[in-house]
Amino acid sequence: MKKSFTKFIRNHSLVTLSVIYLITRLVNLTRLPIFNDEAIYLDWGWKSLHTNAGLFYSLYDAKPPFLIWIFGIFESLFGSPLFVGRFVSVLAGLLTLIGIYKVARNLESEKTALLSSALYITVPLFVFFDRQALMESAITAAGVWGFYLLLQTTQTKKTIYPIYLGIIIGVGIFIKLQALVFLVSIILILIYKKLFKPAVLAFITALVTLSPLLIQGTFWASFSSNNRFMLSIPEIFSFPFALWIKNFSTTVAVSFFHLTPFIFLMAIYGIYLSLKSKKGLLPVYFLLGIVFIIFLGRSLSVRYVTSFLVFASIFCSYAILSFKKIISIPIGSIAALPALIITALLIFSPLIYFNVLDKVTTFSQKPDYVTGWTSGYGIPETVDFLSNQSKANPIVVGVRLDAGNPESAMFAYFNGSDNVFPKYLDLRVLDPSIMKSKCLNSPIPVYFVARDGILNGLDKFFQEVARFEKPEREHFISILTLTKCN
Repeated sequence: MKKSFTKFIRNHSLVTLSVIYLITRLVNLTRLPIFNDEAIYLDWGWKSLHTNAGLFYSLYDAKPPFLIWIFGIFESLFGSPLFVGRFVSVLAGLLTLIGIYKVARNLESEKTALLSSALYITVPLFVFFDRQALMESAITAAGVWGFYLLLQTTQTKKTIYPIYLGIIIGVGIFIKLQALVFLVSIILILIYKKLFKPAVLAFITALVTLSPLLIQGTFWASFSSNNRFMLSIPEIFSFPFALWIKNFSTTVAVSFFHLTPFIFLMAIYGIYLSLKSKKGLLPVYFLLGIVFIIFLGRSLSVRYVTSFLVFASIFCSYAILSFKKIISIPIGSIAALPALIITALLIFSPLIYFNVLDKVTTFSQKPDYVTGWTSGYGIPETVDFLSNQSKANPIVVGVRLDAGNPESAMFAYFNGSDNVFPKYLDLRVLDPSIMKSKCLNSPIPVYFVARDGILNGLDKFFQEVARFEKPEREHFISILTLTKCN
């Protein structure tokens, strides 16, 4: 029995890796509360499919809607919006794992594929974003499969591969415009290799895939707002060296601490070995992506760098396996152990994970996910409180006209509810004459959920009944109800 089980694992290594991957991604998937942007995307997903906001609702903030639709579909089919939203990212990460395995096996060997996949499973940076209902996991998958299809295009010259390539990268751009980096890198590589027909075919296929997006007037109307994240052409030619140095520093710091130091250093050595042995396709694709985000990004962060670092697992594996077996085993163990420890903290005790990381780097993301107003802490307690209040009678939950936590979170959790009706209560959408009233009456209990007690001028109508503070008590969520009229 033991021998047959071992044989099965050996003969089905990708299946085994996938099972291990799913365990690391699904255990305690919702232990870290809903993040600000997760709440926004999940709310958009529901509104896109269930209201007259329309399928391209997210374009008002210049966000392509493809993944938003997927979130909305999963929210419609299953309960627990946070779990299903993050589960979508887990599935995208599984595609990345399979892509890493196939790329590494194609370029090197089965052993490299196994080690590269194992490192992808354990690196805390990838574990983190595979467990978030954000765009990064899906963009990473598009980048990995884009390269695999580029590899097939250069190796086989079959027409079908550039078509698949255009579809994959087109879908990636339909998820997030950041994937344009992959398209430009691929086209440049194909042109350099004088594969002009595949380059044109991939580009045209990507445009066809994007056509539902490109024909939207809202897309072009909101496109300029992407200057929040990327430099304009005049700004690039003004040569902002200080910004480029800062972006380079950010990329190195994020890579060093979030990949873990030893994996980062071994990945650099692996890039060197690949170039030295004239296996330059993957390093060039990887480095082009890094160069583009450094020179085009307005302000880089952990989130915007992560999708371009995924091939570090292959480079690190290549470096480790370049040593003799007696040395490669301890080196591999040294590389994997810190990543495993940090990943375990992330899965089982996210607060400790952020606190430890915050002691060594300014890119810990602790303010975003723990202490700041974008943090989801306090949201689960707020949802439980309101759910309990609605058991006897339906209630209205008001929020100010804003997006994020807790406003979008209230919609994300209660969209489609039979007992809790989230609404915007804000002077910007209410009749201004309401302020002439001393108090408000309602036949249905009305609660107001406020970020740091901010009611946008409606303070005199409400009194606080509960408050849930975030860790370190810098910010809080307050629940208020209508003050009784005498």
